[in-house]
Formats: sequence, structure tokens, C-alpha cells
Amino acid sequence: YLHAGKRGAPPVVLLHGFPQTSHMWRHQIPALADRYEVFAPDTRGYGGTEKPGVRVDRALLARDIVEFCDALGLDQILLAGHDWGGIIATKVALDHGHRVRKLALLDTLTSVWIPWGIHGYWFKCEPEAEEFFERHGVAFIRSVFGGEARTYGGPPESPWAPVPGSDGSEALAEFDPSRHWTPADVDHYAEAFDDPGAWFHAVQYYRNALPFHIEHDDPSSRTGVRHSFMSPNRVAAMWRHEGLLFSHPDYGSFPVFAPEDRELTYDGPTLYVFSPFLMPQAFADGAPPPDDYVPAGNPYAESFPRHFPDLRARGVNCGHFIPEEAPERTTELLIDFFAGAI
Repeated sequence: YLHAGKRGAPPVVLLHGFPQTSHMWRHQIPALADRYEVFAPDTRGYGGTEKPGVRVDRALLARDIVEFCDALGLDQILLAGHDWGGIIATKVALDHGHRVRKLALLDTLTSVWIPWGIHGYWFKCEPEAEEFFERHGVAFIRSVFGGEARTYGGPPESPWAPVPGSDGSEALAEFDPSRHWTPADVDHYAEAFDDPGAWFHAVQYYRNALPFHIEHDDPSSRTGVRHSFMSPNRVAAMWRHEGLLFSHPDYGSFPVFAPEDRELTYDGPTLYVFSPFLMPQAFADGAPPPDDYVPAGNPYAESFPRHFPDLRARGVNCGHFIPEEAPERTTELLIDFFAGAI
């Protein structure tokens, strides 16, 4: 893990996303370290961590962070997570809320998946996902972060190439990595992912820690809804559909991956920082929404005010990797939020 700042200062824990490591917080750590003691661990299976080769779930990944804090003697933390780091941070806050002073979530999910995140369906495919990373793992990293020519295609082989009719894939076509990652950054991520244990765990995160469910209205239920589980094989069948995923009759709904958490809340101060990739409806006029914006418009967006009653939201007009694509704005938002100015 990365460590910086003043010993004994209020602790900040930063959690990275897929397919990265704690290196993704390199722009924020120096400024945060002027005020806080900063810790940025690699999550299970990534970077320099052990590669136990076992299935994972969100509760296990959250306990990893709690035990990390226990080992360092950190009682209450300021917690921030991007992408998968945000999914883990959400679970930490919902299950261990007394350990979290404030929570910052950056372009992430809480309990509901987005249908245009087509990689979430692809990861359920076994052995296709494993075979892809075995053949193209390093090339995938170098194309995403280094802008190198792809050695692989789009669906059905992978979800990472432009596909007509797919919002997420079209966003990739406009992505310019060279503005945000140096060759050394790309080498770091490529080396970290050039390990079968790393991409094995990446697959496990998506395949087993995000169990898709369809949500149905049910007036007889206490919560007004019920959930039906979609096995990985069923979701994989959607990806393998003859007309591709987008023409499958089940595509277009917002799968719930944490029905057991639907009614759980974290009551502490929470900041949600989002890009057009996850919240396109918030940028309808091309600009970020006002500061009093409340995420709405679909089940994914509405999950934020449901889980986090003390929520404030800020849009940033950049790509998905907000801490690296908009580093100054990210640092400003985290410092202001942790200091109580937001």
C-alpha cells in the first residue's frame, strides 16, 4: 500500500478500481498528505497483494479494508473509492458504518448495475473472459491507458471496442489516453496486470461479487419489490445471444447486484462524484448539473439517495477515470468535502 502524510493526523483511505492499482491516486495523495495521513492499498488480487485464487464477494472485500484498518490501528477513517473501489467502499459504509467518518464515491455503483456497462455481462462468460485476458491482458491495458492499437475485437470477443448502439462503447471511441497517462504509468499498470493471478481476481470480482438479479414490483412484499437471481450462465447466455447482447429480451433493465443491501443506509456525509459515462442524463445540456442536483432518472441513479440520505453530488465533465482525467478537480473536491466545505 501507499502511505504518506502526518502520522496521527486524521486517516484517509483511498481504494482504486479496475483494472488499476493504488497508483491511480498519485495526483491526490500529495495534497491530501498535507492535511491527513493517507493510505492507498491495493485491493485483494491486485498490484502487490497476495493472489489466493479464490472466489470473492463484496462482504469479503469490505472486511479486507476493515482488517487493513485494524492492523494499522485506524479506528474511524475518511474513505474514498473509485469504480470497484467505490463498490467496496459502499459495502464498508453499509456494513461497518461506525468505522467511516465520511464517504466519497467516484464514478462507481452502489447496488444497481447499468445496462450500458456491457463488460458486466461479458465477465459472466466462462471461459471466454479468462481466455481473453490470457491472450490479450497486457494489450488490453496498453490500449486502454496507452492508446495502442487493439489486438482484439469488440463483441462477442470483448466489450472494449466501439459497437453501434452501445453508449459505453461509443464513449471509448472518443477517449484520448495520452493526455492522462505517461508511458511510465502505462508500464506500471501493464506490469501489474501481467499476472494470471491479477486478472483471475478481476474476473472473480465481476463474475461472483456482482450477482445480477432482476427487480420486480411486488405489492405484497414489505419493500414493495422482489428479486429473481440471474445465474452467471443465464447472464452469459445474454452475451452469447445470436443477435448480440443488445437484442436480447432481458437487456435494458438495471440488474440489482446487492438485493440484500437494498434497504441499508449509511447516514454519514457522502459525496458522489460522477462523469457522463455513468450519469449521462445529468449532462443533458453538455455541462455538469448544479450543486444541488439529486441523482435521478433511473434505478442506478436513484440508489444513491436511497443508500445515502446525507448525500451531495458533483458532476465532472471527463471520462470514467476521474482521479486521473480530472486530477485537480478531484483533489479539490476531496479536500473540500473532507474539510466540511461541501
